[in-house]
Amino acid sequence: MINLNYKSIFNYIILACFTLYGFTFLLDMKINFLTTSFIFCIILYSILKKNNLISINLSTDIKTLNYILFIFLILILISTIYTESSLSTYRSRFLSPLIGLFIFYFYPFKQKHLILIFLSFSFILLINSLIVIYQFSQGNIGRPTGMVGNHYMFLAVFNTLILPIIFCFCLSKNVPSKLRIFFAITLIFNIPAIVFENTRIVWISLFISFMIVILLSKINIKRILLIFISIFISIFILLQISPNSLTRLKSISDISYQNQSNYERLLMWQSATNMFIDHPIYGVGIDNYYNEYIHNYRSPLSREKQHHPHNVLLTFLSETGLLGTFGYVTLFLYLFYHSIKTYIKNYNIFALAYLACLISFTINSLTDSIFSQIGYGKCTTFFWIITGLYFYINNHISIKYKKYI
Repeated sequence: MINLNYKSIFNYIILACFTLYGFTFLLDMKINFLTTSFIFCIILYSILKKNNLISINLSTDIKTLNYILFIFLILILISTIYTESSLSTYRSRFLSPLIGLFIFYFYPFKQKHLILIFLSFSFILLINSLIVIYQFSQGNIGRPTGMVGNHYMFLAVFNTLILPIIFCFCLSKNVPSKLRIFFAITLIFNIPAIVFENTRIVWISLFISFMIVILLSKINIKRILLIFISIFISIFILLQISPNSLTRLKSISDISYQNQSNYERLLMWQSATNMFIDHPIYGVGIDNYYNEYIHNYRSPLSREKQHHPHNVLLTFLSETGLLGTFGYVTLFLYLFYHSIKTYIKNYNIFALAYLACLISFTINSLTDSIFSQIGYGKCTTFFWIITGLYFYINNHISIKYKKYI
């Protein structure tokens, strides 16, 4: 029988590592605190399960998610095997990030633990936004990114995943006032940081998700108008002090050859489409896109050599064909369906927050390959963490310790 002291030590390590991950996820750390936390979760679960001291109950909804996720992984695996792609790449891109979801299947997190974990994410994002503002004030008017170096799209993903949730919590009366104040401060400093970071798809995705949150929130018309006016005035002022940001804003609809960023994406999307047309069922393989693009599908007008087509749907179509794409689309349709259903049923603030997160993440996916792709493993892991938090908070996963004998 496991000693109670051992259980307490394991609990402390699990929570400490998860929290440390929250405070450091923007940094390039050699120690993976999330993986460490997950390993200790599995060890503790195995010991308790062997002694029949833990019970786990999954709702029908989370079981459905598991079935859909299993089908998704199997379809990708079939495509991988058929195209003689790398199983190692399959593991790193599709299996390893699932730690972010499965950690909630093995440990009985309490509400205060979940709050602490999300606060750690929000806090480090707040610190990073302050650094971005400082970098801008020191003359960095290009793509200041704070602590994440030159990985501005990496930061973009986390902005689109976290900030819609923070915005929902700011508007909800169900969130304690002290937490709402902290989230409001985080949001206030992140707005100028996002403008100065000059990632256009983040502007679009957050604007749309914020507007949907405002329209779906149960707040009065006067407050809605006040929020609208405040946001627009703030953005207008920020654009006046950041001419480069204003130029980036005007370039969103420019698809001329001179606008390399936009024009190159059109070329890549056409190449990926042609790749899918030639390999419709299985795709070219998850580790074969770059080689096929460079040697067979790259446009003569292209000025870049990209490893992915900068669009998640086209990435799945070109790499995994209809098989993998069916799994990907089914997975996200279910997540959208579940969050919408949950919010309509009882106006659940966590469902609205997750729905806003899904919307912004999906919009961001239109111009970059940020889900289960090379170079975005941490982003995919974080997406699954947010998904796990959503289902756990809504009591679809119930884990309880039994009494010790």
